[in-house]
Amino acid sequence: MSLERICVVLVEPRGPINVGAVARAMKNMGAKELALVKPRCPPLHPHALVMAVGAKDVLVEAQVYESLREAIASSALVVGTTRRRGKRRRDLLTLREAAEEILAVASRQRVSLLFGPEDRGLSNRELAFCQRVITIPADPEHGSLNLAQAVMVVLYELRATSIPPSPSRHLATSRELEGFYRHMEEVLVKIGFLDSRNPERMMAELRRIFSRAELDPREVRILRGILHQMEWAIRNLPPKG
Repeated sequence: MSLERICVVLVEPRGPINVGAVARAMKNMGAKELALVKPRCPPLHPHALVMAVGAKDVLVEAQVYESLREAIASSALVVGTTRRRGKRRRDLLTLREAAEEILAVASRQRVSLLFGPEDRGLSNRELAFCQRVITIPADPEHGSLNLAQAVMVVLYELRATSIPPSPSRHLATSRELEGFYRHMEEVLVKIGFLDSRNPERMMAELRRIFSRAELDPREVRILRGILHQMEWAIRNLPPKG
């Protein structure tokens, strides 16, 4: 799914450079709606346009609000971002934990993602408007992200979560795998790699290795072809001496 119903809300953004960089990050990830609450500069400030690089339309269509309440009025889910923990911020979720719920709501209705001012982040009063509060698990020694970086990380995670997994491959059947394992055991005994009196222990290890590979039928045929070639080589070894 796209991120068209995701609204990025910047609360009191301080500078045009960050606003422009946020617009570019949104465009990269397919988000289109930008809301600015009491910005210090207009969205079409020259410095914002320079930083937007190909995302001027996001700035042109950005909505400016005098209050956070107005900016989120039509949203069914409001998600705040913070890096600080405290008694009033105890229900923090990681972005990854919240991503599926955010996308589920965004498939039907508007979702607002709130980002605070660069110098202080969202206040407790602003976070009180949020049904969910998320954090990006950055290094605790330097966990403060640039505004545009934070927006990019959040939107990237949502976009990555929204992309359906690639179709699963057609895997080899148990019959095909067991035939391969029997064949491999026979050949490895012939070349002396396995002890003919107790091949099971090493074969169990080999089974685990190949099980992790999730072989498909073609790969099993290739491996058995190698085993057949090994058998041919054994039969045609030149006599010693």
